[in-house]
Amino acid sequence: MMSDFDPFRTALPIFILLLVSSPALAQQAVPRFEVGAQFSLLSRNRPSMLVIHPVVPGFIGFAPADKRTEPGFGGRFTYNLTKSIAFEAEGNLFPKSEFDGSAASELMGREPGGRVFQGQFGVKAGKRFRRFGIFGKARPGFVGFTKVTKLLSTSNINNPAPSPPFTVGRFGNARELYFSTDFGAVVEYYHSRRIFARFDLGDTIIHYRSFAGSGASLSRAIIVRPPETKHSLQFSAGVGFRF
Repeated sequence: MMSDFDPFRTALPIFILLLVSSPALAQQAVPRFEVGAQFSLLSRNRPSMLVIHPVVPGFIGFAPADKRTEPGFGGRFTYNLTKSIAFEAEGNLFPKSEFDGSAASELMGREPGGRVFQGQFGVKAGKRFRRFGIFGKARPGFVGFTKVTKLLSTSNINNPAPSPPFTVGRFGNARELYFSTDFGAVVEYYHSRRIFARFDLGDTIIHYRSFAGSGASLSRAIIVRPPETKHSLQFSAGVGFRF
């Protein structure tokens, strides 16, 4: 966690530098292509945890997970169809690992972890003024995790009749992608016809699929958390070049 990090304090000096040094900007046609780089901060509401009580045998339940905020970085490509409508693709990487492999992770459901990466592809639409642009964005895509506990295979343990056999699972870690949608607002400041600053604020909605974990007894050797949808606040600040 980086609770002392202030993204606005980081973005403000960049904005002021561009503001005081910008030349007069003529009304010209918007260049078709843009490339950019940005810093991004994702405040992710994690899915509910599968709780296996270490003291009470057989106790399994669901507990609300906390919020995790991680900094990352990425790049963006934009095609300006008109002055008001653009298509764009963006990718981000959040490099700090979210999986520690501890006993607590085993007991608390081993939610999607590892390093987080993101790809969003969609539309930006709005209004450009002489020095500023204000837009809304709607971009489907994915949020991925490098370490997700997955059920790899199952096997049966036979019991003396008339007891039914038990099904147990073999689990492992794998990379996993979850569908996401990004809705939000974009503000751009045009330093010149070619160079601009961009600030994004939005809701990244992650649709987690069902999750299977190991239970606390043979009678419940495999437990499943149903699918969940979680909202995540995301802020990005960066610079771009138009050509």
